[in-house]
Amino acid sequence: MQKMNNSVLPQWAKQVKRETISKLYSLNAAEIYDEELVDDVAYALLARADSIIKVTKAHGEGILECPICLHITKYDNKTLDYIILCECGWSITRTELHKTYKGKQLVGGAGMPIIEDAVKLFPTKRTYADKMIWIDNLIHAFHGELNDLREQTGLAFRPIARNFIEGSLAQVVELILSLAYGDSPDFIKSREEWIKKLKISYVPDHIKDSCW
Repeated sequence: MQKMNNSVLPQWAKQVKRETISKLYSLNAAEIYDEELVDDVAYALLARADSIIKVTKAHGEGILECPICLHITKYDNKTLDYIILCECGWSITRTELHKTYKGKQLVGGAGMPIIEDAVKLFPTKRTYADKMIWIDNLIHAFHGELNDLREQTGLAFRPIARNFIEGSLAQVVELILSLAYGDSPDFIKSREEWIKKLKISYVPDHIKDSCW
C-alpha cells in the first residue's frame, strides 16, 4: 500500500502590496526607471497569475499540481472529503485544499483568458518599458471583458486588480484611481478606459461614489 504524506500544503503567491504598485507608478511618472522595482512587481504579478491559474484549475476542473513532485493529478472536485493522492505519496483532502485558497481571491473566473494571455506574453517583455506596459495592462483589466457575455451585456464585471493587489475592493479601486501616470499617453488612456469600465461594472455603487 502506498504511504501517504500530507505534511506539505500547496503554497500560493500573495497579492502585491498597494504601496509597492504606487511607488512604481510614482517613480515612472517622474521618469525614474527603477529596473529592480519593475522586475519585483512584474515577477510578483507573474507568480500570482500562476497561482490563480493553478487554483482555478483545481477548483473548477479537479486538476492539481503536486507541491512536492509537480505531478498533475485529476481528482473528484465535488466531494469535499475526497482524498487527492499523488503517485509520489503526497495527499490532501478536498476540504483541506479548499482551505488553502478560500477567501484569497485566487479563483480567476471570467478573468482567466486575460490572466492566461498575460502569462504567455510575459517572456517577450524584456525591457523596462515592456514590463511596465505589461503590468499596466494586467492591473487595468476587468473580468469578462474578453468574453462574449461582455459584448452582450455591456458590463465589465469587476477589476482583475482585486485578484492581484492586496486590500479590499474599495482600497484597490482607490489605488488604481490614485496612481501617478505622468505624461504617457498610453498610461493616461489606460486609466481613462479603466474608469469607463468601472462605471459600468459590477462594483457596488457606494464604492464607485466614494472614489469620484
